[in-house]
Amino acid sequence: MNRYSFLTITSIVGHNDGSSSLPALSRSLSELPGSKGLLISPSRPENLPENVEWVEILPLDYRQYSLFVMFSLQHFIKTDYCLIIQDDGWVIDGKNWSDEFLNYDYIGAPCHAAFVGNELVQSYQWAGISDPKPIVIQNGGLSLRSKKFLNAPSSHGALYYFTDEKVLQNEDVQLTGIFRPQLESLGIKFAPNHLAKQFSVEYLGPIFHDDLIFPMLFGIHGQTRKLISENTIQITIPKNQIQSIHREKELLDFLSSKLSYVVQYVP
Repeated sequence: MNRYSFLTITSIVGHNDGSSSLPALSRSLSELPGSKGLLISPSRPENLPENVEWVEILPLDYRQYSLFVMFSLQHFIKTDYCLIIQDDGWVIDGKNWSDEFLNYDYIGAPCHAAFVGNELVQSYQWAGISDPKPIVIQNGGLSLRSKKFLNAPSSHGALYYFTDEKVLQNEDVQLTGIFRPQLESLGIKFAPNHLAKQFSVEYLGPIFHDDLIFPMLFGIHGQTRKLISENTIQITIPKNQIQSIHREKELLDFLSSKLSYVVQYVP
């Protein structure tokens, strides 16, 4: 099957051999048959699957990862689109792929962060602010990007915004926030929030995510959920704190009962 031959599913790992991302890479490839698998890391993992190509790069630190994604990743992607995945972001149900995603150059989960005017508001809830219109950050850890989007920063001379504030160093904050108006003026299309939340969720919020139907969800991304095997999710926060995160228990119950994931909690 070559249904997804236009797509390269890739993981970029700058600080080790990338073996931790292989479960997410393998699961995502199985959900989207015909797609190409690509691991970019400083060394080759011993357990690299046959359907995943490995490309060597120099080690990357936190900021260098973002610089790589913004200005170098384009040279490694030969297909029309790439899907960036990580060990904590992957495709949970390929049946929920929509060709509508291809109408846009970038799509990722709406984050709890948005620029309101010139201010980055963290713990943003997607509600209650209408003027000035917020620019909601779309998460990069599980994100679909067109080749046009990958080429845009280099092709049009976009500069990385250097800052000591760690959250502003992130490539998704820069590309979908700081530089979004300039990229949109060049014809880059970002998915609207209602479609982006169907594509993926990071952490759910009241009102905005109350209408989200889990069986229609394509992917997830969140630092406290890591895929440690193709069907085992490791949760890195205490089980007794799950109820404090909006709809998180409901999401985890769905993943285990309907998609047959094993959910484990770190002791």
